[in-house]
Amino acid sequence: MPLSMLTALEHDIVHQSCRKIVALLAWSSGPVSPKKSTPKAKPQKRDRSEANKQKGGSSGSTSGLLAPLVLSDDLAKFIGTGESMLSRSDVVKRMWVYIKENNLQDPSDRRKIICDEKLKDLFQVESFTGFTVSKLLNPHFTKAK
Repeated sequence: MPLSMLTALEHDIVHQSCRKIVALLAWSSGPVSPKKSTPKAKPQKRDRSEANKQKGGSSGSTSGLLAPLVLSDDLAKFIGTGESMLSRSDVVKRMWVYIKENNLQDPSDRRKIICDEKLKDLFQVESFTGFTVSKLLNPHFTKAK
């Protein structure tokens, strides 16, 4: 019978049997001594700081999700800490803290967020899903120079 026609249980039984046979064959042939090979010379590592300079990247600066962005006045007022620059990930974290503290998740579908007045003023929507938080925040960010 071809292996493709076996049920999952039959396949497991065949697999276990084969493993036992292979283990017995390996044990009966005695200990295997490892082959001695000549060590290869390791290639020298490149200096990454020089590679970044050649590519135009700057070492030590943050980019992507960790880059600080200028917040819109509405978003800065919503966050309420007086900060005018935050990274995208920090803003998303603070949004989730606010959502959970104010119990804004729909009890029947926890992915859905029901906006209170503060969120409605910020996002101009009645409700949204948790996956769209970043999308709704995009208009409130401008790149720092």
